Amino acid sequence: MGRYSLRKHSIKLGEVDAEELRNLPYVQKENSGRNAALKAAVKKSTKNASDGDSDTDSEFSLVSVELSTTAVILIEFQHEFAGEGGEFYSNCKPCMDKYQVLENAEALMKQAREAGCKIIHVPIAFTEKYKEIDEKFIGKKEDSRYGVLDEIADHEAFQESGGSADFIDSMKPVDGDLICAKKGLCAFFGTDLGDLLEKNGIDTIILAGFLTNCCIESTMRTAYEKGYKVITLFDCCCAASIDAHESSFKHSFEMFSIRTTSNLVEFSS
Repeated sequence: MGRYSLRKHSIKLGEVDAEELRNLPYVQKENSGRNAALKAAVKKSTKNASDGDSDTDSEFSLVSVELSTTAVILIEFQHEFAGEGGEFYSNCKPCMDKYQVLENAEALMKQAREAGCKIIHVPIAFTEKYKEIDEKFIGKKEDSRYGVLDEIADHEAFQESGGSADFIDSMKPVDGDLICAKKGLCAFFGTDLGDLLEKNGIDTIILAGFLTNCCIESTMRTAYEKGYKVITLFDCCCAASIDAHESSFKHSFEMFSIRTTSNLVEFSS
């Protein structure tokens, strides 16, 4: 495994000065001024957190990652979730707006790409009849399916044809990025993601995208069990409700990942 350093600071969910953190530039190791500014913001947020409940299940972390062994995995930044008129856009919009998810994710993607970090896009898409979903269930027919995949099929969402599964404009892949399409929830299941990570010497992954408590969580848990360093970004993930997003980060994500925000990630070479 490559070099990995972590410095932990208590930052209470809901009490972080989000505007201050959001406006900070990404920290580059050689820029001590930016490091100082970031640490000052973390210290201030930590002090604010200590005024209330100090449960450790709501800590964010200042994280340093090695560029050559890290990949940013962007899950389902697609029309149905993140584009106006998308089938589930209205459900996701409150969470996207509250935490400026699209703006933060775009900034993270561009900064990581410019720094030389590997970017992997993971879209989800199905054929028109959704036979891939039916085949997942034991009965292998339409009346056997249930849950979130059944809801996708019932809404005729994320079809390979017609544009509903397209990337939103601000998060489209460019030359040099990798794409790993999936037809289920976990980005590892039935895909070549594991092979892509191994071929590129990746031991640390940064997760961003949709939905916090579904595909992000499924991928996070699998990656953790596979032995990767898993970093989840509170301000770059989104659920179909604010409560679902916040609850996932507060109660389950700390068991399987290092929770942080995009402005608390330090890329080092």
